[in-house]
Order: sequence, then structure tokens, then C-alpha cells
Amino acid sequence: MTGSSETAVRGSVTDASAQASARRARRANRAFGALAKFCGFFILALLAAVAIFLLIRGLPAFFGDSASIKSTIGAFTGGEVDNFWGFVSPLIFGTALTAVLALLLAIPISIGIALFIAFYCPKRFSGLVSSVVDLLAAIPSVIYGLWGGLVLVPSVFGAANAVSKVFGWIPLFAGPASNPPRTVGTVAIVLAVMVIPIITSVSRDLFKQTPVLLQEAALGLGATRWEMIRLAVLPFAKSGVVSAAMLGLGRALGETMAVLMILSPGRGFSFNLFKASQNQTIAANIAAQFPEADDMGVSVLIATGLVLFVITFIVNFAARRIAARKPGQKGKGRLRTLLGRMRGSAKASQTTTADVVSDSDISSADAHPAIDAVATITRSSARARHRLDVAMRVLIYVSLVVAVIPLISVLWTVVSGGIAQFNWYFLTHNMKGVIGGLYPYGGILHAMIGTLEITGGAMLISIPVGIMTSVWLVEYAQGTKPHAVVSFLVDVMSGIPSIVAGLFAYSVFSIFFGPGTVNGFVGSVALSILMLPTVIRTCEEMLLIVPNDLREAAYGLGVTKARTIWRIVLPTALPGIVSGVILAIARVIGETAPLLIAAGVITGTNVNLFSGRMMTLPVYVYDEYSQGLAQCSAQGLALTPPCVPEIRMERAWSAALVLIILVLILTVIGRLITRISSKRLGK
Repeated sequence: MTGSSETAVRGSVTDASAQASARRARRANRAFGALAKFCGFFILALLAAVAIFLLIRGLPAFFGDSASIKSTIGAFTGGEVDNFWGFVSPLIFGTALTAVLALLLAIPISIGIALFIAFYCPKRFSGLVSSVVDLLAAIPSVIYGLWGGLVLVPSVFGAANAVSKVFGWIPLFAGPASNPPRTVGTVAIVLAVMVIPIITSVSRDLFKQTPVLLQEAALGLGATRWEMIRLAVLPFAKSGVVSAAMLGLGRALGETMAVLMILSPGRGFSFNLFKASQNQTIAANIAAQFPEADDMGVSVLIATGLVLFVITFIVNFAARRIAARKPGQKGKGRLRTLLGRMRGSAKASQTTTADVVSDSDISSADAHPAIDAVATITRSSARARHRLDVAMRVLIYVSLVVAVIPLISVLWTVVSGGIAQFNWYFLTHNMKGVIGGLYPYGGILHAMIGTLEITGGAMLISIPVGIMTSVWLVEYAQGTKPHAVVSFLVDVMSGIPSIVAGLFAYSVFSIFFGPGTVNGFVGSVALSILMLPTVIRTCEEMLLIVPNDLREAAYGLGVTKARTIWRIVLPTALPGIVSGVILAIARVIGETAPLLIAAGVITGTNVNLFSGRMMTLPVYVYDEYSQGLAQCSAQGLALTPPCVPEIRMERAWSAALVLIILVLILTVIGRLITRISSKRLGK
């Protein structure tokens, strides 16, 4: 009897323990789901907070003391205007002008490269070519600014002067060309190089999605390869290419450092490409004026940053809306009409394409009315068509060469210019006690420490939030309206100008901790905003390719959703998540504009992330470049080591070399891990 009682007691204790364990598991499951949901909706709150805090900090520019506003704006403009909209209007014009010019240069080159990769490049080399083009996107903007200011500017004067002499009767090219040509035209070239990878990447993927049926139908009717592209591929991808162009526009609108380091600023509304001191952009003006601005001046500049945020948000929002229109959704009727026309064209050229598709085929393709021009084409001269095909092939190949030349030039000049000071001393000393061009020449130790600490702080903020947001998108909200909204805004968020992120972080800390609060952690907050979209997107993609069988097997054994995600899904996707994090780090480690505002400039080493200014590598490059030639106070004397007037440029190039090595290593590692993990998961 006693034994039975003990058994019953042990059984009841076991049952109670199991029930308690089950309750804990349910609570943990609910808490994990709530945390994921919170992180998902955090993106909505973050975008709203950017606008709200910029508005709060910029309000004095609209409703503050009228005399103070007029005095501040008058000081910014040299007394030309004394009201906000008179101040910002030329900046909006300059921003739009440089971005549109860059887009006009970049679009044809980008489309040519995308067509080369999709239809002309041998398959075994297409990945290599894509990686080479993607390297253009990996190079930090401060390095483009350095290259543009020291290499491109001296190189383009001859061409600009020649064009102004021949076409000077056109206001756009009216001369004489400025020397040095720190003009809108030079800036547009650099911005075009920077946006080419964006447009190329999106266009390439769209071109590869063109239904094979349409391509084969056009070729079967006797079209050349270029005619097939013109009649089938380009109409199919038209809306996507427009979206890619708008994404490039958003990138160009928010560019700061390249414009700041190349353009000679002005306050005009001139369209002239070859004259300096005519225009200025919002982002470059903020970066140039912010360090010396008083409290009202900061408010005015933050208000202009709010204007830039609204403009870029609208552009990126429109781009994502267009991109959301998937090809092939215009209905079966138009495709049937198209195929009927193609059959009619085939009869005209004694070619048969009857019954080439079924209803299921029709639903997977898009309509391209332009292909009815095949009938006209078949009546054209074969020789003329062949010449056109060859000419377009040459132009497409030239597009690739035009894009690769700047990449080679940038890499070569960074390496050749950076070798001079790239030594152990340079890597292990800071700029404390450095005077002019005299020895000791200084180094980048403080900048490397600052870069590592600020980037590490950004990682601690963005990685948990980014991973949990991607978990919520994939595991909890898939197919729901909130998923669509958050996913859409993540894409829009990826287009936020970096300087706006810096202004947001500065505004938040100045409101809560007092005006002028600048330290490494403020910089970390700014960088985390720029990291989040990359972390979320790459993690989401890796979670999506985890086989559902693994989840279902765990659920079948009674494992909770949270435990399944934590113990099975995330470990399986871990290599891809690591890859996404590395690519996000590579994305922000070269950012300059937000850190110039949020972390500041310092010559000594500061290891405290939460107190005092902190130098970073990209800011170091800009700071050395902006100071120009060093002074040699003992000129004419034999000094050992000698005074080096060019020492600042040498330090800038050497720091750029260190920065680009870091970025390229991170990019290569990230892409290799992505490729390996995708193969392992069977994608």
C-alpha cells in the first residue's frame, strides 16, 4: 500500500513538473513571438521617428526667432537671402540637377552591361563580370570623392574645354570651361559610376526573367539577337528598368562625400556643366556647413535634411511601387493578340509558329505589342539589319569597358598612391603632435580603433533587431498585410541618404542629452540605421530557403514554434545570416557623412565609445584631403627627415588603401559564405 502511494505521489509530481515545463514553454513561445513582432513593427516606428526627430530639431528654422533665422541664413548665403525656402531652393535644384545628369549617363551604360551579362557573356564568365561590376558598389563614396578630386578633375579639363569650344552655343556647354573643372559635369560622371551597379543589378535580373517563349518566338520569326532584345526583352522589363533607374536616382540624390570633395559650390540655378561655383546639393551643403554651425544654424541644416529625406523617400517609395508590379500580370488577352500578330508575321515570311503556346504558357509571359514589328523587319534589308545587330553588339561591349575603366583607375590610384605611407608606423600611431609636413608624419591608429568600435556598436544594435525582424517576416507574418507593409518599408529604408541617418542620430541625442552631443555611440546609432535593411533582407532570404520539412518534423514532435526557430531554423540558416551581417558591415564601414556629423573629428586616440569625439577611417580620409598641402615652416633648411608638403594627400591615399582592403575582404568573404550556404541548402 505504501509502495502504491509513493508511486502515485511520484506520478503526480512528474505530471506537475511536466505541466509546469509546458507552461514555461508556452510562455517562452509567446514571448519570442511578441519580441519578433515588436522588432518587425520597430521598422515602422523607426521611419516615423526619423521624420519626427528631424522635424522637432528643425522646427526653430521654421518657427524660431525671426531675426535669428534671418541672420543665420544670411550668414550661410553671404546675405543673398534671409528666408528658409530661398535658402533651400537652389540646393534642391542642384541636388536634382546632379542626380538627373548622373542618371542620364548611367542608364544606357547600365542597360548595356545588363544585356551583356544576360545575353552576350559566356555563362562561365557571367558571374565574374557581375562581381566586377558589383565592386563598383563596394567602394566607399569617400574614395570616389578622393579619386574624383585628385585624378578625374585634372583629367577632364581638356575634354570639357574642347566640348565647350565646339558646342558653346548651347547653354549647357557654354564656355570657357573652368580650370580645375570642379563642376556639375564632373560630379555627374562620378555619381554615374556610383549608381551603375544598382541599375545594372536590377536590370540584369529582370532581363534573365524574360520568358524563353518570347525570345524563341522572335528568333524563330527571323529576328536578329538585337531585334529579339528590342522587341521581346526590353518591353518585358520596361517597368523594372524604370524602377531600377529611380533607385539609382534616390542613391544619387543622397550622395554627400563625392559631391563635397569635387564640386566647387555656388547658389545659382545654372544648367551649365562646365562652369564652377554654380550649384550645390543639400547633402554636401549640410556636411560642409555643419561643423561650424551654431545652434540655429544646426536647426536650419537639419530642416534642409528633412527636405532631402522627404524627396528621397518619395523617389524610393515610387521605385518600390513600380518594382512590385511583376512582369506577366497584364493578362492573357494581350499575349494572345500578340501571338496572333506574330503568326501573321510568320506567314508573311514563310515561317510557322502556330500553336506555339498553351494557356498555361500564356499565364507565365507578358504581352509585347512591339513584336508585331517583326513583319516589317522581315521586309527590311538583311544587310542593314546585320549592320545594326553588329553595331549594337559593339555598343553593349563598350558599355562594359566604360564601366570597368573607372574601377581599374580607382583601384590602381588607391594602391599606387597609398603605398607611400603604408607602413607599420602609419598603422600604429595617431595624429597627436603632428605639425604640418614635418616629421613625425602621423598615422591612423586612432581612426582604426574608432572604426572598429563604432561599427561594433552598430552591429550590437542592428544584428539582433534585423534577425528578429526577418524571423517575424518569414515565420509569423508571411502572406499577411503587415508583412507586405514592413517588407516594403524595409526596401524604402535602404534608400535613406546616409547623411539623414547621421542627422537623425544627432537630433535624438541632442534632444535627450543636450545640444552638441557627439560621440562614438551616436555614430553607431547612425550606422545601425543603414545596416538594418541589409541584415533584414539577407537574413530573410536565407530563412526562406530553409526546407519546410525541418519545421514540420519539429512541430510533429510537439516542439514549440519558438524552439523550432531557435534550435533548427536559425542554426540551419546561420552561414547565410553571417554572410548578411558581413555584407552589412562592408556597407557601412566606409560611410563618412553620418560619422562626420555624429562622431566628429579628433587627432588623438579615444577608446570610450560613449564619451567624446571619435575618428574613423573614412572621416580621416576626408579630413586629410580637405586640408590640402601641408605647411613646411622650415623651408630652405636641410631637414632630416625632410618636410613633405604632400604628406596629407599621401596619408589620405594610404588610409583609403586600408579602408578599401577592409571593404573588399568583407565583401568577398560575405559573398563566398552566401554561395556556400545557398548550395548547402539546395538553392
